[in-house]
Amino acid sequence: MNHAEIERWYRLRNIKKASQVIIMAAVLSLLLGFGVIQYLKGAPHNDADQAASNGQMRIENFVYSSPGVRPWSLKAANAILSQASTKIKLTHPTVVYEGGKGGKIYVTAKTGELDKSASRISGHGLVTIHYRDMKFTTGKIDYSDEKMRAETSSQVCLETTSLSLTGTGLLLSIPQEEIVIENNVRARLYDVKWVGPGQRLPI
Repeated sequence: MNHAEIERWYRLRNIKKASQVIIMAAVLSLLLGFGVIQYLKGAPHNDADQAASNGQMRIENFVYSSPGVRPWSLKAANAILSQASTKIKLTHPTVVYEGGKGGKIYVTAKTGELDKSASRISGHGLVTIHYRDMKFTTGKIDYSDEKMRAETSSQVCLETTSLSLTGTGLLLSIPQEEIVIENNVRARLYDVKWVGPGQRLPI
């Protein structure tokens, strides 16, 4: 084998090695690209991404005021609006009602739903109603602008500084600022002093 043949053999070997390197690089690039695509397909999306893909919009620190005869205000940690529906899903809503006698009624819940077309709002989970020095708790509540009344058929508890009361069903009239627990009412009094015959208990 002469010098020319030796040079030719080395050139062929180097070309072969270079070809192998290029092929390996191409294969690795394909595998890497496939892995990235699969990762993106399986990657979790946040609530905003999911809402956008479903034709919905998420709003943080949502605020709403009703246009009714007796206005009320609503605040929520966030709200999800849908293009296909007038109903708005709420997280940690707080509603403030202006009573007909100058008082304010505060209603909070874990979740809720606002129906703008029907002027209705509902609260679900850990519902709390604060009025003056009274605190009512229940599992759900529904309010209608048409009736100007909130109501529930669930178990209700009332706590004050001198009274603990349970019952089933509640009616809350906003104009009259009147709250009625309808059925199975049981009460327990605290710090009650003895009074004479015909006198009222100091509640």
